Amino acid sequence: MPPQFAVASYIHPITHQRSVTPHYRIALRLTFALFLGAGSATAQSTEDVRRLSGVTSIDVRVEANWDEAITMDVGGATADQFSQALRMTFEETISSAEIAPVFQPGARYTIACHVDTFYEPGQIIYSLRTQLEEDASDGAPVIHWIRSWVGSFSMQQMHVMFTLGQACAERFLGDWQSANSR
Repeated sequence: MPPQFAVASYIHPITHQRSVTPHYRIALRLTFALFLGAGSATAQSTEDVRRLSGVTSIDVRVEANWDEAITMDVGGATADQFSQALRMTFEETISSAEIAPVFQPGARYTIACHVDTFYEPGQIIYSLRTQLEEDASDGAPVIHWIRSWVGSFSMQQMHVMFTLGQACAERFLGDWQSANSR
């Protein structure tokens, strides 16, 4: 025999059909509202600077997707030259900051600077992403904080490309200092 559940019901005086009482309907709606409301609590955004609070040491990593048309069409830097300059300016900006987490290879947290470049005749378009990550137990990175933005510059400003590592570092440092100066 299937289990029996007690439901507050009554027989409608005109239709003679069994129906759930209005109080029971309200109780059901409130119950569902509580469950739905609990699930929609806002999670802390990965752009929230508070996620950087307490980070005292970091390792660094740079990644670059280089559009070879920059090298081929314009005679600009190669992908290796750009990656090397990106890493150098990124590390140097963090290491030379007066107030910053300690640069420590193999640290629990890694701050990564990722750059994508795209060549359009006469200009370079780029996207930057700076993120703080930590390895999960399976080795996959877990992103704790992230910032991203896009920009462009003309080929006459080719030297600007070599400041993108500095831009990644400064974005991280600004948010890190904001989170850790309280």
